Amino acid sequence: MSRREFLAGLTSLVCLTSAGCLSRSREFNPNVDVKKQLGEASGISFEVEPDLDYEYLEESDEVRIYFEDGDSNTLPFETFGVLRAADHGSDRLAQILETNSVAGAGIGTGWGRVDLTEINTGPDEIDSLQEEFSQDLPWAPNVSHTHYYTRNRRLDTEPEVPFEEIVVVVPRSMEVTILFSEESYSVLLPVICKKSWHKDE
Repeated sequence: MSRREFLAGLTSLVCLTSAGCLSRSREFNPNVDVKKQLGEASGISFEVEPDLDYEYLEESDEVRIYFEDGDSNTLPFETFGVLRAADHGSDRLAQILETNSVAGAGIGTGWGRVDLTEINTGPDEIDSLQEEFSQDLPWAPNVSHTHYYTRNRRLDTEPEVPFEEIVVVVPRSMEVTILFSEESYSVLLPVICKKSWHKDE
């Protein structure tokens, strides 16, 4: 993995976590019901081996990652564990979509920052969500359901599967255990389903 690929994983979906998602224009507002919610299927759990070379720094409880271009990056062990768990969660989501025949154009999986207060849910449920999922670890796998428009506002790509059909097969949560050689690390992550649109600028 290159440094660029690693950093892209950290930032690729940050814009999706903001209100409105993706590229917007005040003069253009397609009839797409933008929403963000948890998956509706039962939560799952799984174990995986780490798939990224790293050096564990025992004295500081940190991890140093070396990239193909010779650069390196140092992270707290817990942060590294959450990031790897979210990445593996994204891979598992892709498998779930394929297995349930709901993959296709306009539908993708990834991972990025998450703010539970932005989830479409009742106000009484926010506190329970924040108790269920740690707010100190704001990373999560997600599924995107996106309508793509050209610069001249023509619909270019429309998801082949309705958003509701995706939500029902996506798990509400993933408990991911990374089997590091030093120690295993487990974290419970929410799984976010996002319906949005994007227009080329």
